[in-house]
Amino acid sequence: MKLGWRNTRLKKGVYMDGHERQDVKEYRQNVFLPLMARYEQAMIKWEPIGSELVCKDPSLGPGEIRIVPIFQDESSFHANEYKQNIWCTQSLTYYG
Repeated sequence: MKLGWRNTRLKKGVYMDGHERQDVKEYRQNVFLPLMARYEQAMIKWEPIGSELVCKDPSLGPGEIRIVPIFQDESSFHANEYKQNIWCTQSLTYYG
């Protein structure tokens, strides 16, 4: 360690989101999924016709707007992009 800096190896951890906790399961079943089912009625849908996908607009009532869902796979941006070692000062504490 020179001038207060040290080379530290970062530890990899596993992220746990608690998706099987009882309160999370109840929220998913009683709030999130019914809300998504209502939204789905206003979403565009892509249907396979032959070898192509065709966009089908929803049937909307007066004052309703079309919803275009955009989904993201959270794992798509975690592909080996983290450094394994970093230089840090003695005062830095890494929780990993």
